[in-house]
Amino acid sequence: MPRDPSKYLKEASIRVDSSSLEYPVIELVAPEIENEYPPVPSSRYQRPQINDDVEEIYSRRFVASQSSIFYCNSKSVFPRSILWRVLENNTVLDLLPVDSTILDEHLQSSPIKLQRVRISFSTPIKHAGVVISEHDDLLTIDVLTESLALYTFALNNKTFTGEWIRRPTTEWCHVHEPAHFNLRPPHFMTALTGGSLVFALLDGGLIRLDRSHPLSNDYTERIFSDGSYLASLRGMFLWGSSDKVKGHPSVSTNLVVSMAAIPNLPLLITASISSCLKLWSLDSLTSINAYDISSDQERALLPNNKKVLLELEPSTLISTAQVDDLVYIATYCPLGDGQFRIWKLAIDRSDGFAAELVDLLQTSIRPVAPDDNAIWMITDFELVQARNGLDLFVLWKSNKSSRVHALFDILTVSGNNSAQHWRSVGLNSMDRLDSTGYFNTLSEDITERYLQSIFQPGVFSPAIIESVLPVYEQHYSASDAAKQISKTTNINLSLVNRVANAVSASVSLSASLYGNLDSLDYESYNRDLQQQWTRFERLCLELSKHGEEALSLARDPINNIVWVVRGSTVSALRSCVGLEYAQLSADRGSNRSLDVESKSQPDIALLNALRSFRQQISQPVVADFISALVDDALKSPNFSVGDRMSTIYDNILNDQISDSAIDHLHRRLYHISDLENVLQLCYLEFNHVISQTFGRPSLNTRRHLTTIGATFLSTSVHDSVVTTYGFLVDILLFLVVFAVDISEEFSADHIFLYDRFLQIFKTYSFLKILTETVLASNLNLLTEDEALAQTVDQLDVSRTVVAAGKKFRPGDSILQFLLSKFELGLACTVANDLVSGIVGVGDAVEYVISYWSIHSSPSAAIGGIGALLSGSYVYESERVTPYLSVDGVSTYVKGRVYLALGDAEQASLYFSRASANIAGAQLSDVNRLALSFFSKKHIAGLGVSAYAIHVSDLLFKNGAFVQSSEFARLAVDINDGGDIDRLRAKAYRAAQGGALYDAAYQSLVEIQNSDIRISLLEGFVIKLCENDQSFRLAQYPFLELHGLVESILEQKARSSVDVRSSPNYYKILYGWRVEHGNLRDASSALYEYIQRLRSGLTSQVDNFNEFDIDVSNSYVVLMSTLSCIDEKPEPWFLARKTIEAGVSSPSKKPKTSYHKDRSQRTLVRLSDVRREYGEEVLRMESILQKQLVGIA
Repeated sequence: MPRDPSKYLKEASIRVDSSSLEYPVIELVAPEIENEYPPVPSSRYQRPQINDDVEEIYSRRFVASQSSIFYCNSKSVFPRSILWRVLENNTVLDLLPVDSTILDEHLQSSPIKLQRVRISFSTPIKHAGVVISEHDDLLTIDVLTESLALYTFALNNKTFTGEWIRRPTTEWCHVHEPAHFNLRPPHFMTALTGGSLVFALLDGGLIRLDRSHPLSNDYTERIFSDGSYLASLRGMFLWGSSDKVKGHPSVSTNLVVSMAAIPNLPLLITASISSCLKLWSLDSLTSINAYDISSDQERALLPNNKKVLLELEPSTLISTAQVDDLVYIATYCPLGDGQFRIWKLAIDRSDGFAAELVDLLQTSIRPVAPDDNAIWMITDFELVQARNGLDLFVLWKSNKSSRVHALFDILTVSGNNSAQHWRSVGLNSMDRLDSTGYFNTLSEDITERYLQSIFQPGVFSPAIIESVLPVYEQHYSASDAAKQISKTTNINLSLVNRVANAVSASVSLSASLYGNLDSLDYESYNRDLQQQWTRFERLCLELSKHGEEALSLARDPINNIVWVVRGSTVSALRSCVGLEYAQLSADRGSNRSLDVESKSQPDIALLNALRSFRQQISQPVVADFISALVDDALKSPNFSVGDRMSTIYDNILNDQISDSAIDHLHRRLYHISDLENVLQLCYLEFNHVISQTFGRPSLNTRRHLTTIGATFLSTSVHDSVVTTYGFLVDILLFLVVFAVDISEEFSADHIFLYDRFLQIFKTYSFLKILTETVLASNLNLLTEDEALAQTVDQLDVSRTVVAAGKKFRPGDSILQFLLSKFELGLACTVANDLVSGIVGVGDAVEYVISYWSIHSSPSAAIGGIGALLSGSYVYESERVTPYLSVDGVSTYVKGRVYLALGDAEQASLYFSRASANIAGAQLSDVNRLALSFFSKKHIAGLGVSAYAIHVSDLLFKNGAFVQSSEFARLAVDINDGGDIDRLRAKAYRAAQGGALYDAAYQSLVEIQNSDIRISLLEGFVIKLCENDQSFRLAQYPFLELHGLVESILEQKARSSVDVRSSPNYYKILYGWRVEHGNLRDASSALYEYIQRLRSGLTSQVDNFNEFDIDVSNSYVVLMSTLSCIDEKPEPWFLARKTIEAGVSSPSKKPKTSYHKDRSQRTLVRLSDVRREYGEEVLRMESILQKQLVGIA
């Protein structure tokens, strides 16, 4: 089954409307000119209203009527590829950089921010009226409008990289109205090297416009001649001309509709509507030779007015390619079934300069339409240099769709049977929504399933859904009230929620019109809901078709990558990966002359037969079968493979497959001679893609992906994964059905193959989740030097880039983030592949798939989760965890995921399971690199104690103090030679953070280092007091730390500003001393507290409040405490007594400070306390009496 990958191609497409690539926009307005042509106002986009034609608004704003890609000839500029699009009823020119990679030398000290340029015109742009060329370091854009004005814009590359500075219009725009255009109107134009332009005129003539600078006024107009001055003069004044097109008196039958300049040669080739192919000298502006693009010699001899003419509109009839020093030309004649001819340019320099075209094949090449179900026409074609000669790419379009066909190795084609060599280029899987719906919508909930289908990456742009939503609300809402509810409830909601609300509201309101909503039966509701979602999806499909019109093919002249430009998308052609080529024959329709016959390629025959078999089974059954496959692939096998297959069949497939489907499959497989061998070959091909090993990536060329490049690569990888995923589902479905239900003679072989294919399926299930996350997410995090520095260190590469202060800035996508975070060399290698031709793009896709394959490298899942977590994609990483293995490293990673999700208890469980394995494991370089996402230090193979400390710190940082304390105690208990006091300090902090005070106290008193112990003690005491746990102070013995605890409490009490604030350290100190039998010092603390309360009060007593109660109660407690002291003649204590602390008022708060110079230590007896208490009682009685008098 080996095949040349360059001969089996697919498209990798992205949307380029403004809603998909949200680049900043530079709005420019072309100056208006005065003429008789009525100007068409430039329409600005407004939000669709109920009475607006939403389809017309969407098409006008987002779908291009003309578009192509211009490539600069130099590799050293950035950007070097510009996508131009004509929008807004041909009144806006949109310019967008679409480089897929960027060299390291272009990265500056500040991030490069790409932006698009939009130029508005007052009159419409003519068809084929836009050409772009290079002039020195300027990008010259020439635009011909319907008013016959030639606009020239001179922009530089910095315009598209965020460095645009507003300047006067004359510095970037010039308007020219050639005098010849009034008499001889132009049809279209093309650009020559050096900034000159050639115009094809309606009267069949050509005119060259030369200028010294794009914005200069020194235009020189020179007229082409075919060697006859009179013929030229007659064409100029329209005298005696009889070669006019019927119905078009101003159009000559010599009208040129296609022309191309020969690179690096002063030659121009033109094709007219009379099929005349002419070779012109750009030096003398004369015709050198004339030919006919058709192979009908009799027709070529007819006069022009007797011939069947071609269409008048400018079109692509000529394409050139250069192979070494030889120039080849492909021409197309659309008459009849159409025909291509390949010419070789022969140049004779022996006597001056002579050139002629030689028919290379001596026969014509007949194109083959994609199918017989529509009317097809060729829009564009490109002749491309290939390894074995020339390749011809043809862009077909119909009123329904468009396709690309390719003819390879033209120089080897002989005879008249070239049709069998045409190959169809496969569409992107996102362009085939029906074929991917089985695999992207497995949810049982109808709303969730359709939301996944509609919002799956790459299917519908936000602009399409935004445009469809008001149409749906207008036509399918049950009442005006429903519309009003939708408007009021959808404010500030995401687009997903707005769509879900609109559809669900329509169903509910519709149901309520016919009956009681509470009595609706569930099946009816589901049926109506599915119908509404189907309507919404169909509206999106219909609107998306507006942007599918094929406009042009574009070829990068440096790397020969061919691009397909459509109304709202661009696609790069890439080689197929693995068995993707089998899908090409399935997508080609009914035309059997394309590709090769499936009978001669049994793998294609098998995969197409199995695909047809799966399509005869209902989608819900297939979805359930896929869910069962995923469960079977992820769970550890508890019983035999055959029993698992039987269980899947009995639970899901039994009685769900018709006999006719089985019979049809039997008939298709009958022609495959060795079915088991073909299945084995398919397995080997699948396994080859995900098991490849690559050499060490080269960093000689530091190239990085841009946003466009990362999106293209993401789309291509996802497309390849989804396609192969579908093939695997088909094969596994066949194996289950035939091994269990139908064929007994080779059931054992099928069981063996099922197990092998299931492992491949597991890998692609993982890749599918990863690529879906890539396409659905954007990332703008990598702007720091650390990302580059770390990866450079890992690869032992020179750090000159980092030393130079340059920052690593990948594209704004998570794919680039995954590539760069896991290994810098991978990102550079992939970026280099993307600019290495069509096969290089396919190699990049295959490289990424094999690199992230969990089949050949289980650590790929670890690295993927690590990259997702470091990018804050927590919930996306949870979807990947089932694909981790059961070893210690994978178990540890699961713990990290659950910790990021906030489930510390589950995370701790996984950390515990991993401890024994990871603590003593000797990791491979790949595993060590994967774990580097989670810890800068090596955490494996260092022993259980070091691992426990790492986990404890990790849990502590995430606020999981209880679990952190457990691992910290584990580290202390299993100490294997570390600093035991440091471990005990960690255990103390973790226990204290988790309010595990008993464990914290145990760790604290175990610390032997007095300095560490003392520094931690104050925090422990304060923590207990602040958390209302001061009673624990009396429960803990503290031993030799007893005095330190008391001094801490005393210092905190005296330094408190508000003595009544919580915690009240005076009362805590009093309780501490009483608990330890020190009643005298306890009394001293309580007395000092009373003095602090009274010292801050004034002598004016007007109200009775809580201050008075606190003072009174404290005196009672103090007297009770002193009464417990057995002292003769009376109990006493030493106290700090405030000097001149007169009677105070409780209506004022204490002062904010307490100065030591206002107090002194004095002897206080019980009698003194009683006297002061009596005075306090009298004061309170006086307050109460005044209050009673006031009441009376």
